[in-house]
Amino acid sequence: MRKPAVWVVEDERAISSALEILLQHAGYDVRVFARGADFFAAFASFQPDLILLDLNLPDIDGLDVCRAARDLAAYIPILMLTARNEPVDKLIGFEAGADIYLIKPYDPRELLAQIKAIFRLIERHGQSQAEGGARRPTELPLTNGPLMMWDLRRRVELNGQPLDLSPKEYDLLKILLRHPGRVFGRETLLRLVWGYEFTGDSRTVDVHVQRLRQKLEADPSQPRVLLTVRGVGYKLAAQDEDA
Repeated sequence: MRKPAVWVVEDERAISSALEILLQHAGYDVRVFARGADFFAAFASFQPDLILLDLNLPDIDGLDVCRAARDLAAYIPILMLTARNEPVDKLIGFEAGADIYLIKPYDPRELLAQIKAIFRLIERHGQSQAEGGARRPTELPLTNGPLMMWDLRRRVELNGQPLDLSPKEYDLLKILLRHPGRVFGRETLLRLVWGYEFTGDSRTVDVHVQRLRQKLEADPSQPRVLLTVRGVGYKLAAQDEDA
């Protein structure tokens, strides 16, 4: 049986060596890359089953590596290992495509448990066949009640019917759908959806929320899905939450 291929993208030699030993002892086929460019050179001809990615690389920001890997390949689980520990850093990491975000220093036992959990989830939900015989997991949708999103296909359905969303409406909904029940301030949403260089104001968020409500709510004047938290911002009601 083929060992799962786990690639480590980490420039600190002490950390990458420890990870290599840990993962090899756990039964994985491990390759280590100290630079993003080296990772992509190998990635062009072979794609691993899981990627462990540091964000602070010497040549390419790890967030850009994550986004590019998502664009270039079928779904591959990405586990970010980083010292960036602010809440907004985690959100940006998840929006870039990370499946799990672990902050250094981390417990090696937790890391192995997270990796095993990922592979169990992949096995449970079935796998598809990719070129060269490598096995690839099908994409699992983000869900919240009748609302479902397949991010790789950029498809959203509500009660089984597709929704036609603008790019920014889609990006805004994705953030909220990844964290149902969590309240996001307008400034945080501006940073995550429109970026640090955006020169507009928070009313941009309000306008897009109103547009989303027209597509999500049975009665947009009495929202029960996309809620306003007075004086703070917005949240997507969790499916078991009383709006």
